[in-house]
Amino acid sequence: MAEYWKLICKLKDIAPQGVRLVPRGLAWQELPGVAVIRTLDDQVFAVLDGGRPEQGAVRHYAVKLEDGKIYLDLNELNAPASRAEAALAGAFGVAPHVGANPWA
Repeated sequence: MAEYWKLICKLKDIAPQGVRLVPRGLAWQELPGVAVIRTLDDQVFAVLDGGRPEQGAVRHYAVKLEDGKIYLDLNELNAPASRAEAALAGAFGVAPHVGANPWA
């Protein structure tokens, strides 16, 4: 599957040890967002907000840091984060590639 990267923000927009919450799904869905986290040494990673690290149940998302800008894979943002989420969403639960730029 081709990757479609969505620009989230600039690295400088998140303070060291800071977090930016990125919404997922369609406007009418109340899905947990993705927490984009910046470390002290400017590494960036993204996890499903509200995951339980002690149980190893944290879902990680692909992150691309390029020229000081943070991108997330749009395919992952649109995909259900769990079987329960997929069941609740049904056939219309996955957002289309709105705003995806395949040439970026």
